[in-house]
Amino acid sequence: MSIVNYLGCNFTLPYSNDNLGEKVDIDEGFFNDEIRNPVNKHCLTKNIYEVFTDLGVGMSFNANNQDPYYNKSNKEAKESFLAICDFLKGYLNEGDYCELYTCWFGEEEEERNYDFDQTIDLNNIEINNISIFEIILLILRR
Repeated sequence: MSIVNYLGCNFTLPYSNDNLGEKVDIDEGFFNDEIRNPVNKHCLTKNIYEVFTDLGVGMSFNANNQDPYYNKSNKEAKESFLAICDFLKGYLNEGDYCELYTCWFGEEEEERNYDFDQTIDLNNIEINNISIFEIILLILRR
């Protein structure tokens, strides 16, 4: 199994990583209604996209994990997350938001762990206070 990240927006995004550099790609991925419908129950936004890192996988990281074994993957995932945030700043007006839902592929219908949901201010990102786990929703607000 692998981690997948779904980005929910109230606007249409281009299917290209031209604006994202080499860290992430936003696409419909392997989407079909069987996957899209369960993701929609977690997101209030109307357009759902899949987010891939430059390694072709989803991202997750733990702000509290100090284990050196995870340093490289945490660093890469944080860089990918920051690339998405920078990209979204070009599309979001003040007060607008997007949603980033993360889960294991195939477990889109699982109930979300609301305890770990967070709202992230794109104008003041404190990356060391952010964690992306499976089955959580991040609100990315401008």
